[in-house]
Amino acid sequence: MDGVPSVDPDFIELRVRAEFLELCGDSETAEKLRLRSLEVAREVDLTCYSYQLMWRNLVDQAIDLLERAALRFPDSWNAWDTLGEAYAQRGDVQHAIESYAKALVLVDDEGQRGRIERGLRDLIALGAMS
Repeated sequence: MDGVPSVDPDFIELRVRAEFLELCGDSETAEKLRLRSLEVAREVDLTCYSYQLMWRNLVDQAIDLLERAALRFPDSWNAWDTLGEAYAQRGDVQHAIESYAKALVLVDDEGQRGRIERGLRDLIALGAMS
């Protein structure tokens, strides 16, 4: 395009385009865009988009992205914390406990630490009841 700099699409743009293509029946191209989105994704992209998926009750898709985020950003308490939330929403108490425990080791912020500790206690109690 004349005078307009070329910019590579970002994570959200690729994901939105993939959703539209999926709705239009082009699953193959949609999957290619989803894979490309993972190449350019920042941690914040993965966690924020995963929350959107969880709000839409697409928890398994959110967990897939968050597992990737936790592997790609293993020192991020937020990636592990959000993964724990997704597992808890799915009802997978054991994996939620494991993820929250990893987040707890990594978190520096005292407010977040307290929230994670409370969530971990609740999950452990829930796990003991089942």
